Amino acid sequence: MSVSNPELYLKIGDQDEFNIEDKVQGLTFLGDDSTPALANTYQEISGIDGSKLQYTTFSRYQVVANFCLFFRDWQDYKLAKHQFYRLFTSRQQIRMRTDVESAIVRFVYPNLPEIKPDQNGSHYATFSMSFDNPSGFRYSLYRSDGTYSNDDDGVQFGMNLHNNEDQYNYHFTTKLFKVFNASDIPLDPWKYKSDLRIIVKFSGNSLKLTNTTTNTEWAYNKPSNGQDTIILDGIFTTLNGNPASANSDYGTISLATEWNNFTVDGADSVDITFSFPFVYI
Repeated sequence: MSVSNPELYLKIGDQDEFNIEDKVQGLTFLGDDSTPALANTYQEISGIDGSKLQYTTFSRYQVVANFCLFFRDWQDYKLAKHQFYRLFTSRQQIRMRTDVESAIVRFVYPNLPEIKPDQNGSHYATFSMSFDNPSGFRYSLYRSDGTYSNDDDGVQFGMNLHNNEDQYNYHFTTKLFKVFNASDIPLDPWKYKSDLRIIVKFSGNSLKLTNTTTNTEWAYNKPSNGQDTIILDGIFTTLNGNPASANSDYGTISLATEWNNFTVDGADSVDITFSFPFVYI
């Protein structure tokens, strides 16, 4: 039974995504590995033994990708080596994913490796390349309001979606609804700067949105006829693309892991969309 080689897909800045083996002749991707990192901050108190934990944060870590470069002669080696290095000179953020985790991505920055033949006279070079992952997290390929399906393009193992994604909805027109956060961690734009956008259209004199699971709420205190697009983007509110936090109570919404129960008060009718990436350690 044959086993196919793993594949590495990169998207540099706004460029199209590509398979790295298509860009460098003779290059084979051998796989990647990484370990999440935690940073604990302590307070030292004079006259008291030990230390008091203040907080724990996820830290940046490195993703190590392994490669083997095959070449026929020294000219091929020099050309392929240049092709490889040239891929990473744009100084832009890179979106990384593999065929093993095709629906989960990391946003990384490269550290160029040394590439040289394994020994004098050999026609191959094995090497490892480290990518910095400054966020400390992995993310779903699509946002919650994107299109999910049963193929590997949208849902895969390890995404906490249990292969029943039809039950997960992120667009609501009722005043009572539930939002599923498939992330490994809670999402909190105020505390953790989490990426969470709530797009709202409503008719009525005002609107109050409450997550009864996390006891967080946000209110828009001006009337709307249902045509305006009001967005709570993290901790900031906009009205039709213009700053409008002054029209709100300056509240914010957080999401616990898994199910979150919501209520809407004050509006006559609502159209609400939750847009966020699922976040994984």
